[in-house]
Amino acid sequence: MTNKTKLKINRVVIKKSGKDAYNEEFHSGINIIRGENSTGKSTIMELISYGIGADIKRQHWKNEALTCDEIFIDLYLNTRRFLFKRPIEDEGSKPPIYMKEGNYEDDAKTLDGWHKYGYKKTENKVSFATRIFDLLGYKQHVTAEDDNLTVHQIFRLLYADQDTPASNIFRWEPLNYDKDSMRLAIGEFLFGFDDLSIHDLRQKRQIANKKFEKIDEELTSIYRVLGKTNINASTKEINKEIQLLNNDILIIEEKIKKNRIESFNYCDEKLKAEAININKKISTTSSNIAKLENEIVSITYDIKESEDFLNSLEFRKSSITNAQATVNYLGLVDFEYCPSCLSRVIDSKNYSCCSLCKTEINASVINESYLQAIEQIDFQYKETSSLIEINKINKSRILARINLEINEINKLRSEFREVNSFTDDFELNLTRFASEKGFIESQIKSLSDKLELAAEIDLKVDEKLRLQHILTKIDDELSRLEKNQYRRKNKVFSEISNSVINILSKDTGTEDRFSKAEKFDFDFAQNIMLLDNRANFSASSNVLLKNSFHLAVLLTACNDKDFRLPCFTMLDNIEDKGMTQDRSKNFQRIIVELCEKINTDFQVIMTTSMIDESLNNKKYGVGPYYNKGEHTLNL
Repeated sequence: MTNKTKLKINRVVIKKSGKDAYNEEFHSGINIIRGENSTGKSTIMELISYGIGADIKRQHWKNEALTCDEIFIDLYLNTRRFLFKRPIEDEGSKPPIYMKEGNYEDDAKTLDGWHKYGYKKTENKVSFATRIFDLLGYKQHVTAEDDNLTVHQIFRLLYADQDTPASNIFRWEPLNYDKDSMRLAIGEFLFGFDDLSIHDLRQKRQIANKKFEKIDEELTSIYRVLGKTNINASTKEINKEIQLLNNDILIIEEKIKKNRIESFNYCDEKLKAEAININKKISTTSSNIAKLENEIVSITYDIKESEDFLNSLEFRKSSITNAQATVNYLGLVDFEYCPSCLSRVIDSKNYSCCSLCKTEINASVINESYLQAIEQIDFQYKETSSLIEINKINKSRILARINLEINEINKLRSEFREVNSFTDDFELNLTRFASEKGFIESQIKSLSDKLELAAEIDLKVDEKLRLQHILTKIDDELSRLEKNQYRRKNKVFSEISNSVINILSKDTGTEDRFSKAEKFDFDFAQNIMLLDNRANFSASSNVLLKNSFHLAVLLTACNDKDFRLPCFTMLDNIEDKGMTQDRSKNFQRIIVELCEKINTDFQVIMTTSMIDESLNNKKYGVGPYYNKGEHTLNL
């Protein structure tokens, strides 16, 4: 089955001061922008990628392009036609893209219907990358919170430019952004190996592992210090010691009672007042404990309720996504009978209106509503997850406070028992036990002071165990997913390898290894291509090898329904690095020969200054042939 993901450009218009600096139609199949060197072919290619959402790095902007004001791109995203408008500004500004359904001829000058999408997602609006990916049917396209898959990243594989070294698969990117994990994510996503779930798991594992290592290092340092001081580090151990010490106090108090001569005289107003005061403190502390326990119950309920809400959000998002896919595929439901009164619905014969309420149907508004609903669910999911984490931390702190209050109430009860058993003769025996009891109470106080520290350590231990559990689950899931993708990867790699070898066998250059090649390999993460385990050839042969790879990818993608690559590629360096005319023209003919065998809609946009005579026509060409002194941009 052929690939249904499509990106096709119909027209490109570049404006300067309200006038057309460039206005050309494009078509399905092969589109060749041709002309002498330095006529601005690459400038048009750069601006096309920019108009769809890619970046142009500061050092790659052409002065001629920066003198223009805006670019319009009339294009198809799958089966829907859109008009994009983007202001032309240098890299630092990251301008938005304005979108509307329609075409350039009918819709460019109308002021209504435009929707503005920024470079980055906000609380109230999705980014233009998210919008474009949704329109292309990419169900999952976010890697990590700060590492989103963007249109710019996609074009690093769709667009082979002149500035990137010919030995690289991906378009050049500054080192601080050129991550091997991102290159791997782009390739595996577009080739249909992964819907970014594997990449997302790798990112989550990396984040969880960093947190695990940090907590492990902190705990190791704490235990190293505590080991020298012989201090217990857990609330469980400290509370156990406090309980033993409280038992020792009870034993001492029993000894005091045994030495009692007579019971406490409640007529002694001073002792009675002290007993009442202690009893009030016991009551207050008990009340505090009850309130804290109620808080624990409430927080536990909130956490459970929030977790249930997260599950419901996931179900709602899945339902909305499925509903959107169903509506886009089948259309809206036609009612024969009214669901309220059961009367037969009168057929209006107007298929652009709802069969029930006769309101005009606007597909773009319907799809926009779905996207806004999903965006709102994502925001609620993030906020609820944050609230759960806060509640868990508060629960741990309240538990520590409860332990402190329990120790305080044990102390007060001990004092109450002492006052309650006090007699005049008790003074004679009190001295004998005061020293021992005071020492035990000081130990209890010291241990109580350490409870807060121990609670924090317990929290770190629990977090370490949680992270270890997460890492284990991620490793298991990664292993399962990578095993599932193994067969498809072998199949796709084999097809691309065979296609590249077939293309190279038709080359007329002087590279003997091309005609004798047996195996072609490529590695997304390392950004390299290998022919029979060799990475570098002559400069012109490297260019031909790279373009052969991009052509092979297009040919394979068009005939594979699991590819996400949108049957689209841009080639701007087919004769770079000293390519001879005969070799360049031969490669152009190879492109046409192989692309004519594609049995689905596709688009190749390429440039050449050595056009083959059989291709220098309206069937393959875009615009005129630009002679020396002429330029693509009419400034």
